[in-house]
Amino acid sequence: MSEFAGVDPHRVRLLANKLKDLADTLAREAPNIRKLFDEWGGAINQSALARQVTQVQDDARDMAKRADEALNLLHGQRFVDPNDPHKDFINIPWDVSQINTTYEAQQEAQNLKQAMDNPKDPSSRATIAEVAQSLADHQDDPSYLQAFMANGGMDQAARAARVLHEQDGTHDGVVLSKESEGIVAQFGQGVQAATSLAKDGKITLPPNYLDKLTKPDGGDMWSVGMLFKYGPDGDKWDPHVLSAVGGAMLDWRQKNPMRPDYVAPDLRSGGYGGYVEGKDDYWYKSLGLSVDYLKGSKGVDAKIAAIDANDPSLALMQRLSQNADASRLVLTGPDGANHAAALVSDKWATPGPYSFDDAKFPASVIRLATLDRQHHAKESAEAAANLINAGAAEYAKEKNKNDYDKSQYPVNKGITQALSTVFQAYVPDFANSTGISNQAADAKDGRIVMDRQHAEDFLSEIMQNHDEAGNVVQAINAQISLTAQQGLNNADADTYLKNLAELRGEVSAAGKQVNLDAAALTDAAHTKELLWFNIIASGAAAIPNPTTQLTQNWIQAAIWAGIPYADSKFSTNNAANVEAGSKSIMFNDATSMHVPLVQGLVRAGKIQPPHDHPEWADGNITFRNDRDRTDFNQWWVDIKKQQGGLLDNFDDDMRDGFKRGSE
Repeated sequence: MSEFAGVDPHRVRLLANKLKDLADTLAREAPNIRKLFDEWGGAINQSALARQVTQVQDDARDMAKRADEALNLLHGQRFVDPNDPHKDFINIPWDVSQINTTYEAQQEAQNLKQAMDNPKDPSSRATIAEVAQSLADHQDDPSYLQAFMANGGMDQAARAARVLHEQDGTHDGVVLSKESEGIVAQFGQGVQAATSLAKDGKITLPPNYLDKLTKPDGGDMWSVGMLFKYGPDGDKWDPHVLSAVGGAMLDWRQKNPMRPDYVAPDLRSGGYGGYVEGKDDYWYKSLGLSVDYLKGSKGVDAKIAAIDANDPSLALMQRLSQNADASRLVLTGPDGANHAAALVSDKWATPGPYSFDDAKFPASVIRLATLDRQHHAKESAEAAANLINAGAAEYAKEKNKNDYDKSQYPVNKGITQALSTVFQAYVPDFANSTGISNQAADAKDGRIVMDRQHAEDFLSEIMQNHDEAGNVVQAINAQISLTAQQGLNNADADTYLKNLAELRGEVSAAGKQVNLDAAALTDAAHTKELLWFNIIASGAAAIPNPTTQLTQNWIQAAIWAGIPYADSKFSTNNAANVEAGSKSIMFNDATSMHVPLVQGLVRAGKIQPPHDHPEWADGNITFRNDRDRTDFNQWWVDIKKQQGGLLDNFDDDMRDGFKRGSE
């Protein structure tokens, strides 16, 4: 294009947006168009369509960059000769490769700072939106991103949400308009793109750039959190950046009250009650979300929901839960223990009548950080050790809660389920640590050792959620069964079974700490037994079993707690029947381990079920009544005769081990 054409920069922006919409639509619908033409036997050359989709995408990107340059020149300072007859003309190259994006980025960073420093200026919001759009348009332009960030762009991105909130105000619990959310998302895209390019060595960022995200001006972690909430998913971020910000957010969370207390209405005093905030400087007050009923707060429903929706720590946990490498990093290293304490906290909830599933993201971080024992054994074990210690310490605090504290933050099922999953994946480490003393959980070479006190308190922390007790028991039973399946006539198996029996005793002792008696533990185990049978048989995930070699071997079996199950064929009313003389095998009797042992022998084809119980042939051994239990006991006697004394030794060793663990 060699002829002059006058344009309005804002209309160029609209054209660029329309072209992008067209490009997105073509990219989305082109496969359907090609499919329909194939079905109709059309003769049109569809390769042209593919080329046009690519061409429109390129045209849209180029037009966006022309629009960015036009708007930058419109708002930026210009120095011209007043006598120049063409002083009012600005040239925008049609060839976008001729645009100096480094200079453009420098100008836009300056314009952005000016706009954010003066949020009440009539042109401020338009400038912020235009620069955010330009940043998104240039996310694949290293020169632009380096120049933008080097000129304070990271500082401005980190405060963008706060400035936009000040312009929006708070209305019915909404603190950012949809337009503002979109602008923050574009800043998030730019920060993610720049930090990822820096990781790859394609650009250089200022030495202290991470401080802008981990130590923002005024401690404004809310604004940083919104960058991640509305920005790209966690798997797009550099794990080191994401873990650094996630760790800083957990540190911030530990130092700040996240939710108000809740006082239940007291009918004796006229029925007054509600949320009360005390003297603490709650983070959400600056967003216009105070909910203290003593000060006449209005619109509590919308505000309490907004507090939860705008919690920056939840935003970071969501992004961490999408990035396994970042999750492991946040729970390892010098600060891993502190971050573990923050994750196992009971505070991932909102007191009062409102229910939000806040624990699902930190629970996912716990699982991601600890369960890859094949490819990241060392880091996963270190993260697990930190969580074991943190869980034990949390139980030490929670067992001393008064009734009011329990009413504010009862046992968090999401977190206890995640910790239960950690136990399930590290049963061999717990078992092989029996007999260790004066040792907090510690990891070395992908394995963990700990003393009995830490193990018991960690188990008690889990089993405060009584629903998880069954998964704890069945995780040990699964190891007994897998060990028997591999054969009982080697020293490794014999030693491991003794350790498992002692660990079962420790579970019994831990259960007593949280008011789970033998009958309740039996019920819990039976409730989960069919579930574990089904998922072990399916080979859905990996748990370690160390018995066939000195190094760990990986046996395919499920470790996920809380998988839905349709039915349980076991009696689960022992707590009610125990005083009536129920003959069910009780948890505090080491003979309860006979069943998983026999299950393993059946699955390995080493023994056959009794003729009157063909349904036990696949290892799903169920006791529907006392007759079944009697039949099993007779079968056990017969099996012992066939095994040349191995099972007699097992009986003795299991009883001794269980006794050591439970006393």
